[in-house]
Amino acid sequence: MSMNSSDQAAAYWQPVLLRALVAAAFGVVTIFWQEPGQAVMAVAGGLYLLFSGAAVWLLARKPDAGDFRTLLLLQAGAFAVAGLLALVLQAPATFTILATAALLIGGGAELVLWWQNRGAGGSLLAKDWLITGAVSVGFGAALPFFTHLGAHALLGVLGGQAIIVAVVLGIAAATYRFESRKAAAG
Repeated sequence: MSMNSSDQAAAYWQPVLLRALVAAAFGVVTIFWQEPGQAVMAVAGGLYLLFSGAAVWLLARKPDAGDFRTLLLLQAGAFAVAGLLALVLQAPATFTILATAALLIGGGAELVLWWQNRGAGGSLLAKDWLITGAVSVGFGAALPFFTHLGAHALLGVLGGQAIIVAVVLGIAAATYRFESRKAAAG
C-alpha cells in the first residue's frame, strides 16, 4: 500500500467506526432483549449483517483500497446477502446457516487480509483484521452448535461476536481519528 499510516488513518476511521457502531447496537439489542422470537432474530440479525456489509463496502470504496478491495467486497457481499436472506427466511436453522457462512467468509477474508498486510508497509488495518477475523471465524464455527437452543441462543452467540468486534473496531476508529488529526495539526 502506498499510503503512509496517517493517510490511512484519515481515510479509514469513518467506515471502521460505522462498523463498530453497527456491531455495538446489535450487541446491546442481544443483551437486553430477554425473550426474542424468530422474527426478532431474523430482523435484528439480518440488519446487523446487512449494515456490517454496508460498512465494509464503504471501506472497499476508498480509492486507496485497491490492494485489498476484492476481499473486502467478498466480505461485504457475504454479510449483505446473508443479512437480506435472514430478513426473508425467518427460521433458526436457516439463520444459523446464513450467519455461519457470513462469519466464516467475512472472517476468512479478514484473516487473508491480515496475512497479506502484516509486515512493514502493509495496511494500518492489519492488526484489526487479525482480531476481527479470528473472532468471526471462531464464532461462526461455534454458531451451529447453538441452533437447537433457538433464537435467544443464536442471537446471544452472534451478539458476543458483535460486542468483541465493536470494542476492537471502536478503539481502532478512535485511534485512527486521533492519529489523523494529530498528523493534520502537525
